[in-house]
Amino acid sequence: MLRTYATEATFTVRYRGYDIEVSRAPSGWRAGVYPLSAGLPILRRSEVHACDQDEAVIEAIGVLRL
Repeated sequence: MLRTYATEATFTVRYRGYDIEVSRAPSGWRAGVYPLSAGLPILRRSEVHACDQDEAVIEAIGVLRL
């Protein structure tokens, strides 16, 4: 289940125990993936970039599925 928390320049999506923080970047959008508890696996890649915010969230979810 996805939950969204918004602020002025960024928004956060909570997905399967991770926060996906999406913010504006000079080249489009950046999504950082951060675990909410110490028991979750360490990610090999924790940041993705995309042209639009929806694509950034989709790519970040893809990182969690690897």
